[in-house]
Amino acid sequence: MLERHRHELDRVAVVLPGRRAGLHLRKYLARAAGTTIWSPELFDPGAFMQRLSGMRQGGSIEMLFLLYQAHCDVEGDRAEALSDFLKWAPVTLRDLSEADTHLLDHGQLYRDLRSYHEIETWSFHGSGPLSPSQQRTVHQWARTGALHARFSELMRGKGVGTSGAVAREAAQVLRDPTWTSPWAGIWIAGLNALDPSATAVVQSLARRSLAQLAWDADDYYLDDKEQEAGRYLRRSIHDVGAGLMPPGNGIRALDRDVKVVELPNRLAQVHQAAQQLAELSMPERARTVVVLADESLLLPLIEALPPDIGPMNITMGLALSELPVGGLLEAFLRVHTALEQGMRLADLELLLLHHFLHEGPATAQLIQGLHTCGTTVIDEKTFAAQAREAEFEHAGLAATALTPLVAVRDIHDRIRQLIAWAKACRESDPLAMEQLFRMAQVEKALEEALDRHAPTELDANTHRLLRQRALRDERLALLGEPLSGLQIMGLLETRGVDHDRVILIGANEDTLPGGGTLQSWIPFDLRRHYGLPLPGDAQAIAAYHVHRLLHHATEVSMLCHGGGDGGGEPSRFIAQWEHELEQDSRTRIHRQRVQVRMAPRSASTIAVAKSDAVRAQLDAMAAKGFSPTAIGTWLRCPLDFYFTQLLNIRPPDQNDGTLGSDVLGTAVHSVLERIYSTQLGSALQPALLDAAANEAQDLLRAELRKHFPDRVLSQGHFRLRLEMASQAIGNYLHREAERCKTINTIPLALESKLTASLAPGINVRGVCDRMEERNGLMHLLDLKTGSVRPEDLRLKSLEREELRPTHRYALQLLTYAYMAFQQDPALKAMRAGI
Repeated sequence: MLERHRHELDRVAVVLPGRRAGLHLRKYLARAAGTTIWSPELFDPGAFMQRLSGMRQGGSIEMLFLLYQAHCDVEGDRAEALSDFLKWAPVTLRDLSEADTHLLDHGQLYRDLRSYHEIETWSFHGSGPLSPSQQRTVHQWARTGALHARFSELMRGKGVGTSGAVAREAAQVLRDPTWTSPWAGIWIAGLNALDPSATAVVQSLARRSLAQLAWDADDYYLDDKEQEAGRYLRRSIHDVGAGLMPPGNGIRALDRDVKVVELPNRLAQVHQAAQQLAELSMPERARTVVVLADESLLLPLIEALPPDIGPMNITMGLALSELPVGGLLEAFLRVHTALEQGMRLADLELLLLHHFLHEGPATAQLIQGLHTCGTTVIDEKTFAAQAREAEFEHAGLAATALTPLVAVRDIHDRIRQLIAWAKACRESDPLAMEQLFRMAQVEKALEEALDRHAPTELDANTHRLLRQRALRDERLALLGEPLSGLQIMGLLETRGVDHDRVILIGANEDTLPGGGTLQSWIPFDLRRHYGLPLPGDAQAIAAYHVHRLLHHATEVSMLCHGGGDGGGEPSRFIAQWEHELEQDSRTRIHRQRVQVRMAPRSASTIAVAKSDAVRAQLDAMAAKGFSPTAIGTWLRCPLDFYFTQLLNIRPPDQNDGTLGSDVLGTAVHSVLERIYSTQLGSALQPALLDAAANEAQDLLRAELRKHFPDRVLSQGHFRLRLEMASQAIGNYLHREAERCKTINTIPLALESKLTASLAPGINVRGVCDRMEERNGLMHLLDLKTGSVRPEDLRLKSLEREELRPTHRYALQLLTYAYMAFQQDPALKAMRAGI
């Protein structure tokens, strides 16, 4: 570059994989020049495409709202509400962007998609007339074609686009023979997987004698056509040329030790990495890079690092949703959306205890005062009175933020008031203040977008989904010393690594190369036909980044876990290197299992004192009656009993597009209750049970319709779970019919309420799913829609030390049986079971 452009570097553009590589380039240019020089203009691939196209790449929320505008323009009066649109729009947006990235002809693509679905529909439904739902499916892609066309018009009009639209426009700009370059030369180095639009751009620049290419490759995977790490490089070199620099041979030639360290669990990897870093000198740390294949371990790693770590640079950012401010917002929204007539005490307590709002003794006194009110629902006047009594410093700000919502859109004001409250509490904490500032920016952008694109009132759940997506997109950068000290980065940044020592955290198969699912409405066959990305393509890209670690490193630690939390299997690359690389290079691979030395926990264990308030709650529960489920919860985890039964803190409902086991279980209970209620008091008839088994799916669907529309139950995850549960019910009823042919069975009661006293003031109560006689012997049955192991229902004795957490269902059955004996003194024997 200096030889060709020494006196005009300010008119040179350089395209590199990321900003990190640009910092190193500036350092090496200054060193080679030996004097003051102008810096070339540096770009990553996305920024370069934006510069060429004159378009800005929009964020996901911005592009979703623009797509919604296109949807309304195309559909007119038939346009869906924003809440319904958002159920399918993110995947559609990804498909539209991919189609543009690959320079596909829109007309041909959507004709093929329409034809594909027509053939599929006719082959499954015969040659008769199509039903309305089938017609909608056939014409879906025709409407998507119109949607894409209108979306493209809006993007061009606003000068903003998806990554695919920006890349397509850049390729189109360079097709214009009158285009003139603002640069005297364009250097492109270190790229790997050039998509069709990037390939077209590079080819256009090369034809104009502007582009100079340099690939970052190694013979080891480039020459082997079976090696997936070189798949895209081989294709790119074929399409745009071999470049200025020959591939290296560092993978085979360097003398290298690869240590595969297997640890008990994911968190142990972090502590092992911290211990390895603690044993290094400061100069050795400066030649070390930590690569996180499992990026969720970044914060635990930062906490585990030794205090004398010295200069350090973190090139990864953290989404706001993963930081404390995300938890603060989620807790705040639960307070506001739980009840119309007040705030649930459990939700309010969770909010007040958040680190950003905690005021120490005043918070504890306020919570204790709220517990003495004798209600689980707190209104704003009660809260204000208790806050004054507890001398809560920011009572005014808190009361303003917790003012009940009149309309859903009031939540924007409440969140601004929450931010003001948290800022007053944490004004001396720069990290907290930065998070709150970013959240305020997100909220402002979201409110403006909703004002422009959603004039009608949205439901609270849609607001929450949009806000969660916006918080995931907004990242807090963690900076440091970019050219000195320890470097910490994600796997995609390994193209900027030239260090002697690499510590890779997360070398497990589920993270390296990973097994992410491909989300797309375009069928697999057509994706393959058009060359759109397939699951294996992502793994090939990951393979390049993993092998890129070996270009310069002479010491590599691959940290993985196995068997501890959810199994775990070392990455396939380790076995591949043992099979191929160790036999044909100077690389030595060592495996070892380590029980890592964990740092002692500084946090105190959770202990709940039996205060007068707690004893009063326990006495009230005892008088009302402990349920068998509550007793089982206590046996499994006393703290869980305290949080769920006394404080009434429940896990938040997750609207993740799946059919929850609790809803499905309730529906199964209702179906079986309906079937058996018709035969109460008489012997079960096998023929009736067989008939009911054949109707199980219709009955279960009817129950689930109370919660979900038919269109939701007829597709995807919902349909799969409904059909599996229906088959399970049918199998159960068929087996029951076979049993009733030889055992006379008379159902006596369903969902019967049972109560009994254990001692004065201590009662138990519950609802038994079914009681029946089998050949004259009473049977008490509890229905579970999950799995129960037979050994967990066997008890050696009733001594406390013999009752283990796995025996909670056995203890529940014994409690039911005790209540049944107490209520019916004439009952002398029974069997109880699942």
